[in-house]
Amino acid sequence: MARPFRYDSEMIFAPTSDRGEKRGPLPGFALRAAAIAAVALISGHAFGQDAIAPPKVTASAVFVLDADTGQPHYRKNEDKAFRILSITKLITAYVLVQRLGGQLSDTETITQADLVPGSTAGLRKGDVWSLENLLYGMLLVSGNDAALAVADHVGRAILAQEKKRGSSIKRFVQEMRSAAAGLGAKHTQFADPYGLSPSNVATARDVGLMGRTIFRDARLLPFWRCARRTLSIGGPEARTVTLDSTIEMLGEEDIIGAKTGSHVSKNIYHLVVGWRAPSGQTIIAVVLGSADHPSRYNDMRAILAALPRDFPELAEPAASSGAASQDGGVKSCP
Repeated sequence: MARPFRYDSEMIFAPTSDRGEKRGPLPGFALRAAAIAAVALISGHAFGQDAIAPPKVTASAVFVLDADTGQPHYRKNEDKAFRILSITKLITAYVLVQRLGGQLSDTETITQADLVPGSTAGLRKGDVWSLENLLYGMLLVSGNDAALAVADHVGRAILAQEKKRGSSIKRFVQEMRSAAAGLGAKHTQFADPYGLSPSNVATARDVGLMGRTIFRDARLLPFWRCARRTLSIGGPEARTVTLDSTIEMLGEEDIIGAKTGSHVSKNIYHLVVGWRAPSGQTIIAVVLGSADHPSRYNDMRAILAALPRDFPELAEPAASSGAASQDGGVKSCP
């Protein structure tokens, strides 16, 4: 289904190498012109197939791109803003590893203020959780309590580093906004670190651009490696906690990461997935506003099934298993 290349100022272009061969000395201006022509030719080949409409799905908005090249594949209402709900936690996790990625064994003592409504990882007042375990609580079961505890810990660390005083949560949310902007998510806004606020909004394109980095981050990929995790929790009620993922696609073939966003009473259902194509490419697929809970998964499976048909290069097996094993595989649980 090859289509002529159309320049789109919103596209993300990955750097490409110069494959041209020089056949002799050229004047400076000619050399520059040749280089520009070569880049144009290479870019035209790499992005020769423009994004197309996705297969029929219930989702109001769709955005699918190749995380390795930045090439969009499917788009539908990709710049329409939505409440993103718990998809927010992807950026919360990203800010944590950006700021304290080497300190995930550090611990946080849980306070009453951390015990917010909504989805929970089972935190209790007085618990002692490591940052690593709080990450599992956010990414496997979408715990609002885990996200708030992370934000408080990291926000305090940032304020201490800056030698400032103030609200740790507000400072963390500022960092979330900066992180999203740095990933190219131009229309994304945050008001809290877990997604309950109606002011946490983004477009399908923005979610895809954030996912492009997050689902290739070697510090975060292990947290999606298995759908069940048993954690050791300290404190006055020391215990083990077993988390079973609330994300149905974790554990399915070639799914390297995923996050949902849901508001049942308002009938809002979202899903973003990182998928390893047969070619070894990492694909980020976003569906926002699906008809209901089962439909978001049906929408995503329809999209992933159609990609190798509509973009045959994704169906070609990778030359080696190196690319396919970068994430370590979601089947292997430590």
